Amino acid sequence: MRIDFPKQKKVLRSLQGFILSLGSPLGWIAIQMLFGVDPIVDIRENVGIYVYMTVGTAIAFSVFGFYVGSYEGRVEALALIDPLTGLYNNRYFHERLHQEFSLAVRNRESLSVVLFDLDHFKRINDEYGHLVGDQILKEVSKNMRQCSREGETIARVGGEEICVILPDCPEKKAVQVAERFCTAIRSTSGTYRDGVQVNVSASAGVATLFAPDHKGNEWDLYAMADKAMYAAKANGRNRVVFLRQGEVAP
Repeated sequence: MRIDFPKQKKVLRSLQGFILSLGSPLGWIAIQMLFGVDPIVDIRENVGIYVYMTVGTAIAFSVFGFYVGSYEGRVEALALIDPLTGLYNNRYFHERLHQEFSLAVRNRESLSVVLFDLDHFKRINDEYGHLVGDQILKEVSKNMRQCSREGETIARVGGEEICVILPDCPEKKAVQVAERFCTAIRSTSGTYRDGVQVNVSASAGVATLFAPDHKGNEWDLYAMADKAMYAAKANGRNRVVFLRQGEVAP
């Protein structure tokens, strides 16, 4: 999972700075003309100054644009990241799910959504405190990022709820991906603050868009994953449940 906003902004602002710098010698020529100086003669007599002005200004403006773009990119990226977990936040999740859903429908491709909810997380917070709960959330998120693959978007959509968007991913593969992430979540079990031993697991609900037969929008797909996740909790937790459209939860 990578965000390339800083790189994009740096390139864009550097290019804009370079283009703006081209106006520097033109501006100087305009000033000379205001004072009655023939620009052609002036350029011939002071070609070195014009070259220095053009190159120097281009470098200065490009470097300045680079730093401006770097700052803007970091700010834009941070606006889309959950500060506790380092995952994408709910705002970005909404935008990305809409984009991927529209793309899947247009291209007649599968789209899967997996919703994870950490088991007994409220009890962990109540018994060991929110500092332990936060530490577990950070570790879970780190392990999920490490086992993620290209194209998989991971976002924190609630307190202990994490959702993964899987473009062009059919039913069987989506279930396998959900199992992979569940294994990563279980690996978070261990000793935490003040020697507290905590076993961590998650219940996962999987839903897949079967284009072009799917009726509804992206939030109907998300609701299916939510229903499947609650079915996983009702059937003992620490498991993956898949639901098709119109299916009743077991």
